[in-house]
Amino acid sequence: MPRHSKTHIIAFPIQGWLGIRVFICFAWAYLLSYGIRAINAIIAPDLIAELHISNSTLGAMSAAYFVGFFLMQIPLGHWLDQYGSRKSESFLLLFSVVGAVIFAMADQILILTLGRCLIGMGVSACLMSAFTYYGRWFRPEHQGPLASAMLMCGTAGAMLMTIPVQMALPIMGWRGIFWVLVIFLLIAVLGIRFGIPKATDPITSSSTEEEKSTKPLAWLQGYIPIIKSGNFLQMLPMGVFNQGGFYAIQTLWLGTWYRDVLQLSDSSVASHLFTLNLVLLVGYAANMFIPRILNKKGISTFTYAGILGGLSVAMEFFAVFLDPEYSSFFLLLFSLAATSFILAQSVFSQFFPSSISGKASTSFNMLIFGGAIIVQWGIGFFIDKFMEHGLDKVEALTLAFKIMILCQVASYIWMWLAPYVLKPSRFLMRVTEEPNH
Repeated sequence: MPRHSKTHIIAFPIQGWLGIRVFICFAWAYLLSYGIRAINAIIAPDLIAELHISNSTLGAMSAAYFVGFFLMQIPLGHWLDQYGSRKSESFLLLFSVVGAVIFAMADQILILTLGRCLIGMGVSACLMSAFTYYGRWFRPEHQGPLASAMLMCGTAGAMLMTIPVQMALPIMGWRGIFWVLVIFLLIAVLGIRFGIPKATDPITSSSTEEEKSTKPLAWLQGYIPIIKSGNFLQMLPMGVFNQGGFYAIQTLWLGTWYRDVLQLSDSSVASHLFTLNLVLLVGYAANMFIPRILNKKGISTFTYAGILGGLSVAMEFFAVFLDPEYSSFFLLLFSLAATSFILAQSVFSQFFPSSISGKASTSFNMLIFGGAIIVQWGIGFFIDKFMEHGLDKVEALTLAFKIMILCQVASYIWMWLAPYVLKPSRFLMRVTEEPNH
């Protein structure tokens, strides 16, 4: 039976205009989340010129977004299960508003880093809260299309941070752009708080309240079966180096690759990033339909995601190891294949009961954004170290990318070998139960 308030009942499943309204609220917030994540790829030259920072400092400052995002994942999973998506996300988004204000006003790298960290904390719920809400209130067959549609909106946000931002920079400057983002984030806060039906908030039982008062951190035990499962261990390296690595280079180092290795102008870099994100959008759109077609033919979504994951590594390998003349083409194919990562993420949560679906989703998210922190900072670190040993920036950047790709190849091999190495009893299957609406 659907959860409801005393005054109003929301029927399960949510559909029609109410479903569209709910989707728009979540999608707008995620569009901003993904866009702010990617904006440094365009404004990096302006930041370097104004603040006189090194590559490793740029990487560390940019990775602060992922640090904030990462830190919130453990409490976020509990909040989503305990308080629901509406309350959790609207509250956290206030941190992103404060962070964007700080970033727009800061003139020191530490203050900029703090602002970006707060932004990451604030938008940390934008995707997982949507997934958790959809899983509880929308039909099972709609989960895949909804996930892909969310990623399409996120990619649209990344596209808005390419050519439009590049055109606005001479007029508004990067600080002016962030003041506009402050307004957009405030709209997102209001949309989530008042656009999502209050009647769909979870009902806290008296037994849960009693447990919370006697054991304040008892909810942490819900993560234990997740992190000990074979499913988690199987996907751990892939989440860190492949999906986390993809976010790290997409949101920062691809711009550097286009500028320094391919020697493109700033306007051409923006155009290439726009095209790459357009390809991503097309890939996410295709994933709304292809998995369902393959499922009817007996091919699981996990298998489909696994095959495309291998193709993404191969295309990235070709982009970096072959002649730079063909790099842009292979990077487009790499991005297209990388759209499979979100499918693997959506499948992962289905191995656990819906009562801990929030924790399952956020535990995997920790792998992804922990990896993004490591890779985004690590590439900048290796660039500076290699340059200290006599390599020029192009050679240093290329070598750093090659190290990352070798880690991704090893992670992909482990994903397929894990079921044969780990005990079968460690792999959890989806618990059959009535959804907790």
